Amino acid sequence: MRDEPMQHENMRGRKQLDRHRSVEAPPEFVYELFMDNSELHNWAPPVNKVLDEVGGDESGLRRTRTCDVTMQGRRGTMVEQCVEARAGSRASFLVVDDSFGFHRMLDDYGFTVSFAEAAHGARVRIETFYTPANLVAAAMNVLVMRRRLRRVVDEMLAGLQHLAEQRYRSRPRA
Repeated sequence: MRDEPMQHENMRGRKQLDRHRSVEAPPEFVYELFMDNSELHNWAPPVNKVLDEVGGDESGLRRTRTCDVTMQGRRGTMVEQCVEARAGSRASFLVVDDSFGFHRMLDDYGFTVSFAEAAHGARVRIETFYTPANLVAAAMNVLVMRRRLRRVVDEMLAGLQHLAEQRYRSRPRA
């Protein structure tokens, strides 16, 4: 029997990626930057801007955001809903719609980002979850999609690291 990837409590899809990066800033600081939708385009290379935000509470839980994104030269939209917001430690989002066709190829596409104490700041971890919708999508996942998504997630982590460290170093000191 082969090991099945672990599922996260807020994700129904299968775990596909697990990427992490160290950031020289406190986890709470990095979390706040991550959850600020007005900053998303400053650290997430695929995001051109957040077009709309609706619903949710002050923590961001149940807020739905529509992002104008560019992926592999194609411009479109991704609609994500925050399904978990634990201040300073973890957030989870489900992709509820997109113009690229992911929702036709991937069931239950979502991601969880955790922020933990590390030696010199934070350890940021992104886990991506989805289940290929059919055999063609399963083959594409193995041959192409997982590798492309890994590259995108790594670029996003690098962008978040760079911006968080820059902002943390330049913050006003009390």
